[in-house]
Amino acid sequence: MRIVLLLTVSALSILPAEANTARDALTAVAKCAEIATTAERLQCFDTAATSAKAVLDAAQQQAQAQPEEESGGGLLSWFGFAPEAKPVTKPEDFGVSPVSVANSGGPPEITEISAKVIEYAKNAYGRSLFILDNGQIWKQVDGDSTEFYYRKSDGEFKVTIEKAIMGSFSLYAEGKSGKIKVRRVK
Repeated sequence: MRIVLLLTVSALSILPAEANTARDALTAVAKCAEIATTAERLQCFDTAATSAKAVLDAAQQQAQAQPEEESGGGLLSWFGFAPEAKPVTKPEDFGVSPVSVANSGGPPEITEISAKVIEYAKNAYGRSLFILDNGQIWKQVDGDSTEFYYRKSDGEFKVTIEKAIMGSFSLYAEGKSGKIKVRRVK
């Protein structure tokens, strides 16, 4: 019985705006838990479950009718993930978040870019900063502890930045091994 109560409370507590109906159904379930006689308690739970199911069905229909953009990105947004952006088709849009570029039979999605580094620097925390010849600026993310060594005597070098998992980007420098996790600053 307590499991039924716990599941009903959990389900009703995550419902959106139907506050009065949901509160009434939840109150009915809570009152059932206080009944001492088994047969009466079961009868009460059966009655309360019917109204709770109606509230859940109404909330589910409302959620299905609401587009994902209006509902804030769906379930993944609860865990901090942004909705999947539309594919990027122009190099100047690569790495910009979130991109709202329509892809209606246009050019194929860009998954990587290559450019020359015209300026390289490290910030006070030892994270690399890359200014590319295409005007983009990419910075090593704070969570990446990869060391990147470059001397001006090495001359210009070329990098390739590719799309990685979960909206992240990886930078590969020509002539260097390994990758650096980066994000676009500009």
